[in-house]
Amino acid sequence: MKPKFLFVTLLLCLLGGCSGYPAEKGLTKARLEHKQGRALYNINGKLFVPILYSPPFSISRSPYGEDGRINYSNFRDAGIDLVEMHMELRNAWNRDGTLNIPMVRHELISVLEGILEINPDAYFQVRVDFHAPRWWLDRYPAEMVHYARGPIDFGTTNDIGRAPNASLASERWQQEADVIVKQFLDYLQTTRVGKRVFSFLIGGACGSEWTYFGYKQEPDTGDAMTRRFRQWLADKYVTDVALQQAWNDPRVTIATAVVPDMEERRYNLGVFRDPQKERRILDYYHCHQETIESVINHFTQFFKENWPSDVLVGLFNGYLFSDNDFNSTGYLYFGRLLDSPYIDFFAGPYNYNYDARDAGGTSQPRSLVGSVNLHGKLFMTEQDRITHLIAQSRNNETTFTTDEQSVAMLRTNFAQLVSLASGYWFEEFSGFPGYAPYVAHEPLQEYAGNFNSPALMSEIGRQKRYYDQAVHHDYEREADVAFFYDFDTFYYLAEVDNRQTREIEYASNNWLTADAYRSGVSFDTYLYSDLRNVDLSRYKAVVFGTTYCISDEDMVFINDQVKKDGRLVIFNYAPAYTDGTKLDVRRIGKITEMEVRPIKITTPPVMTILGNHYGLEADGSPGRVPVSPLFEIDDAGVEVLGRYQGSDAVAVARKKQPDYTVVYAALPLRGPGMMRKLFREAGAHIYNDADDVVIAGGGIVCVATREDAGGPRTIHLRNGKQVELDMKPGTTVILDEHTGEILFD
Repeated sequence: MKPKFLFVTLLLCLLGGCSGYPAEKGLTKARLEHKQGRALYNINGKLFVPILYSPPFSISRSPYGEDGRINYSNFRDAGIDLVEMHMELRNAWNRDGTLNIPMVRHELISVLEGILEINPDAYFQVRVDFHAPRWWLDRYPAEMVHYARGPIDFGTTNDIGRAPNASLASERWQQEADVIVKQFLDYLQTTRVGKRVFSFLIGGACGSEWTYFGYKQEPDTGDAMTRRFRQWLADKYVTDVALQQAWNDPRVTIATAVVPDMEERRYNLGVFRDPQKERRILDYYHCHQETIESVINHFTQFFKENWPSDVLVGLFNGYLFSDNDFNSTGYLYFGRLLDSPYIDFFAGPYNYNYDARDAGGTSQPRSLVGSVNLHGKLFMTEQDRITHLIAQSRNNETTFTTDEQSVAMLRTNFAQLVSLASGYWFEEFSGFPGYAPYVAHEPLQEYAGNFNSPALMSEIGRQKRYYDQAVHHDYEREADVAFFYDFDTFYYLAEVDNRQTREIEYASNNWLTADAYRSGVSFDTYLYSDLRNVDLSRYKAVVFGTTYCISDEDMVFINDQVKKDGRLVIFNYAPAYTDGTKLDVRRIGKITEMEVRPIKITTPPVMTILGNHYGLEADGSPGRVPVSPLFEIDDAGVEVLGRYQGSDAVAVARKKQPDYTVVYAALPLRGPGMMRKLFREAGAHIYNDADDVVIAGGGIVCVATREDAGGPRTIHLRNGKQVELDMKPGTTVILDEHTGEILFD
């Protein structure tokens, strides 16, 4: 037995858990199997494509009502036998530390039994959350998360707010959660439906997504995190003298250090934090992120080692696109989690930017799927775009009104799955809090369901049958452009209540790739930490997105190994502005090979590129504030591609060298037309010139038009074939990448 779990075993014995439950023979064995370039499920020796139905938070959850019976039957008939269900263990966590078996049967087991009656071939992914129950928080108030923005609000259960919750730094919570999880796993494996479990999705913190509780309220100033922070400082600095030197504070000691308050978090002189003056807050955010990573590592290992059969384990993580508040959320150690032997898959919804979710949108996953694939993991998208069958939308999404609009959206979603060799589950929203069932449009349906119409279920069935066959062919990901994003950069960005940082982040993390989708090129997205692991010879262009922290060693690698072979290299905003120890504009000039200097513009900055004007739009509204620092290119040896609006100052420029070309955009690059021009001249394949969304790879080419755009289209396949289309506005067409045949027509 491993020592780290000895405490758990002893405590479980004291609670009467060592007697256990009679083990059920014949548990499912499941693992990832990589076949011809794709990650598939191997369940009891049979391969399954990673497509599930997930209704755990809807009125369709129960298979005993008509809504559930209809929806489970629909997905069974569409050939989808994998189903996700949720168990919130705090509901079954007794005050004496034992598991409330009747509650587990009510909330999970009986539901799975009912699903199995409808579909005897079903296998189950169980999403498990183990938040501390309220009685536990009352018993151990010193173990709770506290918030820099204000006191705990005991009247709310909204985990984005200042709700009462156990700190992720609480060792007591983790140890006692181990006990309740162990009892749950021991009991589940004795049940008939437990034999059908192939996967666990480990939920944690806010929304099951491992964003820290109350992340917008600036956690965690509580006792548990303070203890952990002091231990973290002791491990890093060892002595008070070293800490005092790092923090420029002769009074601080490891034993008296505290978590930064709101005044310190709000302090900023612009977009960046100065690592020479703000090391204390940088240290805290590193501790904060490492705390989340540590908890994830612990529980993913715990589930793997306490389920007596091969089982898949995964979690939500790695969000970049449409995310914000990076320092207080919990994803900045994603790169280290990618190497975990206890994690098989990562999950996340689609980008919440309206350009991803509107009609004709991109359906962009929120994570860097290229890195997930590179590390041999599977990425699962929570297919949570709202169809016309739900009366209310969210996050400014388009409210669809017809089967045709919803089918087009499903096709774009499916194209992302096929092109990225990923998976997804169909998230059910009928009756979900805040989402009414279908009532707004005619004809009314009898039963609720986000996908419960003949047209949608027919489309889902066709897509499933197509992918069942497609996985027998070699996966080809013929992307010509690679985007790199650096999670470490966010430590050096002053995010708290800072609109200018938010606008820079939003432009770099969202609009940069949104416009790339409409440039007509196929591209991949990676973590910057994987730069040395990626086969760069595949790419005609490399784009550095939010990569403002670059070491001297990395700069040498970029200059020697990226800038070569005729490649186009694009840098954005403030590449290499910091190396983690200082801020220095000269480093931007060094990596871009251009003369760059600060510029002061007293209005929200706007770039003019090819006659179009691009500001720092964020959250659906245009740029509101000036940005500092801001840079201009003052170099007579460059080709000017764009200027700041109302000024002669150069904002975008290109410099051609004998074996490579560098483009530097002093604000994140914008414009499908400019990107298309640059990528085409670099030798990248352009499928379409019409500013439509293009998704290509895995044997398909997808083209999606906006609601206000349609008409004749010429699609250029890589093999030289041209396909002429007459596309309606707001529609999606998927072509066979080799023959040009229209699929799902």
